[in-house]
Amino acid sequence: MTGDNKLDDAERADLLCFLVLSQLIGHASTGQWLRTAHVVEATRMWLASNSAQCDWLERVKLAKMSVDLAPQFLIFPWFMDPTAMVKLFVNGWQLDYRSPILRGMLDVCAEHLLRRLE
Repeated sequence: MTGDNKLDDAERADLLCFLVLSQLIGHASTGQWLRTAHVVEATRMWLASNSAQCDWLERVKLAKMSVDLAPQFLIFPWFMDPTAMVKLFVNGWQLDYRSPILRGMLDVCAEHLLRRLE
């Protein structure tokens, strides 16, 4: 974590992955994508559980990316089962990177962030 209130690349990818997974769980549970207030709350939960900070502009950009990226995962039926997706969390709101599914999601999110920087 840098001292200037910005996330490093790994943290950014992790938060994006968390937000994408949150979007997918919300969609699988209700048939709708998360409302802005829920995305804000999910971001706050991730920041608190990871003892991280980032400025509002970065939070907004990552939230928007999660809205754009989450639907791409719906080609996999697994991402339509909220009960299965909740198992990707450990210790409350920490992502379980022992899961190959989650590591794949993280790779997609990291690649998406890299393309946005080009």
